[in-house]
Amino acid sequence: MNLMICMRGEREQLPFLPEIAALGAGIELQSYGMVGIQSERDWEACLARHQAVRNHFHGTIALHGPFIGMEYGHIDHLIREVVMRRLDMTFDAAMQLEASRVVLHSGYQAEYDLFGLQEDWLKRSIPFWQGEIQRWAQAGIEIVLENDIDKSPDLLVRLVKTVNDPFLGLCMDIGHQHMFSQLDALEWVRRIGNWLWHVHLHDNDRSGDRHWPIGRGTIAFEPFYGELMRCAPDATLSLEV
Repeated sequence: MNLMICMRGEREQLPFLPEIAALGAGIELQSYGMVGIQSERDWEACLARHQAVRNHFHGTIALHGPFIGMEYGHIDHLIREVVMRRLDMTFDAAMQLEASRVVLHSGYQAEYDLFGLQEDWLKRSIPFWQGEIQRWAQAGIEIVLENDIDKSPDLLVRLVKTVNDPFLGLCMDIGHQHMFSQLDALEWVRRIGNWLWHVHLHDNDRSGDRHWPIGRGTIAFEPFYGELMRCAPDATLSLEV
């Protein structure tokens, strides 16, 4: 399986880049979601840190895009405009960093479960991604949509199957699955199948989205790895602790 290490790109992380390269691992660059979005200056500072990583690292790069408030196909046209502006900025960053993959949260919100609007979310999300994925595909950049509060992977699987584009797949965050879903991780892997291209690895004890090192929480990783090898052997494992 492919391996990636998540990092924010702080200066003190740069000395570890040769070791990551020696492992044959890639890097998933993060921090736009909580830090970069706070101001134009923060975004530019985040991008500059990531450019410094790219200047010293010639392996595979993925990018984790912003996620707070990023509801694609939102019913409010004004909110859609803001989401698209931020997505445009993410596309530009991915191009500058020569990223081959971008991780985006699904945009699914708790209100859809509360008000029974799951099909409404899917109805708006499908045409959005049918159109949006085209520019990413032309640039050679894959999009993987990540579960957040999702109780099952079924809506996301229906989304990517309907769009059916070779540049749109899924990311399973096992920490989020452990926190928010009653379905076990093995069942998630089975249901996603070969649409599972990216996995975020971190641990928790269901008391919060802790992003602990593997083994500190209560996630059973060994059977999970076995099911991954059976159902999605080409998935990238991205260590997000």
